[in-house]
Amino acid sequence: MMTYGETFRYFRQSKGLTLKQVADHVNSMSLIGQFETDQCHISVDRFVHLLEQIGVSYDEFQLKRQGTTRSAVQQQIHDYRQLTSIETVIAADGQHISEQTLMAQLDQLAADNQHQHNLQLAHMVQLETYYYAHADNDSTDYPLAIQYYLTQVDDWGLYELALFKHCIRAFPVDVSWQLLRNVSKKAALVTNLPGYASEVCNVYFSAITGFIVRHDLAKAWQTWRLAKSFCETEDDAESALCLPVMAGWITLHEGHEEKARALFNETLHYFQLLHFKKTYDRWHEIIEGQITAYHQQMPQYFVFVTPYE
Repeated sequence: MMTYGETFRYFRQSKGLTLKQVADHVNSMSLIGQFETDQCHISVDRFVHLLEQIGVSYDEFQLKRQGTTRSAVQQQIHDYRQLTSIETVIAADGQHISEQTLMAQLDQLAADNQHQHNLQLAHMVQLETYYYAHADNDSTDYPLAIQYYLTQVDDWGLYELALFKHCIRAFPVDVSWQLLRNVSKKAALVTNLPGYASEVCNVYFSAITGFIVRHDLAKAWQTWRLAKSFCETEDDAESALCLPVMAGWITLHEGHEEKARALFNETLHYFQLLHFKKTYDRWHEIIEGQITAYHQQMPQYFVFVTPYE
């Protein structure tokens, strides 16, 4: 992994800029030179100004420096959740990773958090530990601390949206529904961030599968209508393409498989028309997996994620 100074020097030189051209009243040539050779640290304000000087975003910078835009903790959480992701299961021909392996990974994350506390890691360990202890999802006990956190935070960021998605299956239906109805209002602070609309829709879509697992199809349909209204308000065409398949997901568990397949095929047809082969293949696998789970009377909770998670 490159240092911050090395990465900055890479971008500066690749753009053909000299130290003199980048230096100004905020950062002198001497300071920039020392920063590039790791002889000194600079403040966040000075660093942000340097990135502005050379026209590089923070995400671009981090991608070059460490190969990902995720922080170290975010990468740990991502790697753990990838073990049980739909892509991992599909790649393994439907075989899930062993519980022993997952528990060993979770124990390591818990130990890391004991060593250096991190909010995201603490929440993740609490939630995953709960799921292992209450695999049947019928317990009246649930992560109250996380519910309290989500309730008390007035302005949700992308982290709170992602956290809520992973909590929907753990929370009682009425708690999830209360939070869900306020999602767009809670997340008003990040309205102008790239990917905001898709992430809110991912919350709605995850909630639909969560309500199906909890056998509350009425709430699933109410959530679907929230998603539809949101897509129309935000002009989120990409998420709107998935509305038929989500309606089919609910319809399937109402016992109308033929009607559900027609809705599934509607979304798949859109992807074919747009030549979105990877998206088509992924959704085809997900749909077939849900139909199989339905026949086995084992509805599956599905968390829709964005690339940064």
